[in-house]
Amino acid sequence: MRQLLREIMVYLLRYKKLVIAVIALGLLQAIVLKAPMFLLKGVSDTLWPDGNAADPEGIFKYIEDAKHGLLELLGLQGLGSSEATGVAQIGAYLLLLAFCVPLGAITIYGFRTMANLVTMKVTVDLRNGVCRHLMGLSLSYFSKQRSGDLISRVSNDTNTLRHSFTLVLENAIAEPFLLLMNVVIAWVVDPYLGLLVVAMIPGLLFILRKMGRKIRKSSGQSLEALGDATDSMHQMFSGFRTVKAFQLEKQEVDEFARGNLRFLRRTMRMVRAKAASNALTYLLYMLGFAAILMMLAKLQQEGGLEKGDFVLAMVPLSTTYQHVKKLARTYNLLQESRGALDRIKEVTDQVSEIKEQEGAIVLDGCRGEIEFDKVYFSYGSETVLHGLSFRVRPGEKIAFVGPSGAGKSTILDLLARFYDPTGGRILVDGEDLRSLKLESYLKHIATVDQSPFLFNRSIRENILLGKPGATEEEMLKASKLALVDDFAEDLANGYESVVGERGAALSGGQLQRITIARAVIRDPRILLLDEATSALDTESETIVQDALGNLMQGRTSFIIAHRLSTVRGADRIFVIEKGKLVEEGNHDELMAREDSIYRKLKIMQA
Repeated sequence: MRQLLREIMVYLLRYKKLVIAVIALGLLQAIVLKAPMFLLKGVSDTLWPDGNAADPEGIFKYIEDAKHGLLELLGLQGLGSSEATGVAQIGAYLLLLAFCVPLGAITIYGFRTMANLVTMKVTVDLRNGVCRHLMGLSLSYFSKQRSGDLISRVSNDTNTLRHSFTLVLENAIAEPFLLLMNVVIAWVVDPYLGLLVVAMIPGLLFILRKMGRKIRKSSGQSLEALGDATDSMHQMFSGFRTVKAFQLEKQEVDEFARGNLRFLRRTMRMVRAKAASNALTYLLYMLGFAAILMMLAKLQQEGGLEKGDFVLAMVPLSTTYQHVKKLARTYNLLQESRGALDRIKEVTDQVSEIKEQEGAIVLDGCRGEIEFDKVYFSYGSETVLHGLSFRVRPGEKIAFVGPSGAGKSTILDLLARFYDPTGGRILVDGEDLRSLKLESYLKHIATVDQSPFLFNRSIRENILLGKPGATEEEMLKASKLALVDDFAEDLANGYESVVGERGAALSGGQLQRITIARAVIRDPRILLLDEATSALDTESETIVQDALGNLMQGRTSFIIAHRLSTVRGADRIFVIEKGKLVEEGNHDELMAREDSIYRKLKIMQA
């Protein structure tokens, strides 16, 4: 709990002034809400006079003085005189109450509004922070995670923590102050009564602490199960075409139902622990309630309890449980939030494998000269590249061919610095890639993949992602080079047409041309093309190839293609097999070799 509160305070202390205002309003709220309770003694003594009531003293004297002062200010001194009737006396107390109630309403409004303002600011900061941290991690981390689980952590877990922040700033501040006022009220009636109310608190806290551990454990398991169910749903919707094509509806729904069943069972374990905590808290409180009643009876027998004192003593008796119950709920939800915090910390504690060296070199200009110097790379224990070496001149077009799993895509991933080599080095314009400032290097790179990804935004917005802030002229020029203008200008909304989720509103060839335009407007020196036409039909492939030809002009280009007809125009073709460069040459040179692997692959595709 201390660790959880420390974590919460890290975020809360960003808004110190607001938090101080919330605490001050919480204290003022407790005083204003409980202050009218002291009027009960005067009202009770007025309604049931016994002729033995002592003159007011202590806090009650201040209340009587305030009443008379208010009446005098309003010119209603007769209402509070000793000769006034009981109804008139009560009217005087109600008038005093009328001045307290608006102040109470104002403090409640101010307290709740300020508390929730801080809560929402902290939650937004937390979500932004988690998202920012995730975006700073390397591709290797995402390759091991389920997108549904990550979405659950950013959305569901931070929402659970939002409840924690709200409770800390509302119940955890207001309820202790209200309990303190109850102790004061009990103490005014009799100091021993106040001590008895105080004595109940440690026992209640013990139960809360004991049961809170079970709640925390169950909460983490519940959120994990929710992440599983979210991931199942995400896959089901993302792969909807596959689900329909292979009639997997029942199988996917059953998998989703199993995830929800796990969520139900684990959540119910948490619910049972919370219910047990509430039940034990109530049991202990009622034992304390009985003890207070016995003390009041003893005071009455000894003649030390007036009717007004008894009525006033009912205030802590009747409201303390509600305050303790809210604190119990607060503690339980804080423990529940600890599970969410643990899951979030699992993410925020991750460190990117791609680290920028201190004093990294800023790559202002880039010629596009690339050299692989005895590069090794492994995915875990599996070595993919084995001492790969080659040099590429600026503006040269290089094609990689070879069987699946040979390491071709890994080469492009290393060039994009999604990963770092496990051995050897990659040189860019003579500098080790790891020594370059990553942001400055990536500005000179553009990628076009086999599965074009577009955001659910307009065509214009998707193109401008390549160069935020580009002019309309630059956007139109890039669109023309990528042949996007062939179809965009015929759409009802032109470049403002929304492409739909994952580009569902457009054809594959149209999507790929938009991604090419996104690369063109970036004006990169290094271009990475990974099976950019493999998913297209012949007609679309021809159009996209023309667009790619425009894109590659004057740029160092790396091309991966299974269709060897698409790499004939490359300056050099590298044949990769089992992570090694086994052949090199242009199309004609490789085809002229009788024992060429490239020639065999070409003949097989003929």
